[in-house]
Amino acid sequence: MEIRSIYFVICLILLNCKEEQPELIYKYADKPLLIDCNLDDSKLFSEAIYSFEDILRDNYANKNPNLTNAYRTFLKESTTNTANYNTISNEHTLAVFEALKNIEGLWIVRDNVLFPNYNHNIYSCIGQNIQDDDLKTTYNALLTTNSMSMRMLKDVLIAKSSRLNTDKYFATFVALELYYSKLSDVDLSKKQPEPKESKQSNEKDPHAGHNHD
Repeated sequence: MEIRSIYFVICLILLNCKEEQPELIYKYADKPLLIDCNLDDSKLFSEAIYSFEDILRDNYANKNPNLTNAYRTFLKESTTNTANYNTISNEHTLAVFEALKNIEGLWIVRDNVLFPNYNHNIYSCIGQNIQDDDLKTTYNALLTTNSMSMRMLKDVLIAKSSRLNTDKYFATFVALELYYSKLSDVDLSKKQPEPKESKQSNEKDPHAGHNHD
């Protein structure tokens, strides 16, 4: 009886902890779904893409809000392990990440490191809907042979980066593989401040003309 009571208490604790997790606020709920894979989490995947692409615009587009260039720059950094995820994240993308972590079967955890689980239905759906034929062939060949790796995909991803602006299935793969799977250790307190522009004010320096020697 004591053992059953302990199990019951543990179950209650786990249920309470799950209930205490904050519910994700969908910032882009009024926007259309970007992918449709007949999955219960299609709305969440779309939220993830919208949030990810806003991050790209904020951090890589500079004065030119060109999403294609932003994707290309991000791919070059992320595939060479030079992307600073503390800088290119915010509270909302982390909240989306926490929600994505709760999708059953989407991830594999090894030694406390998160990896995409390519057996999840989202990846086969992506493979069926990628628009570029060459990329689609390469992607599905790697997927069906359990050989998916960035070493094999890196060059073709960068070469086809212009497709990401319109092909949101392709974009979903990039977001999951190269962005959200990297957010486990993000610490927003280490976020680098944006460089301040030097102020060339027309206001007169109150100390100008005074000798302070």
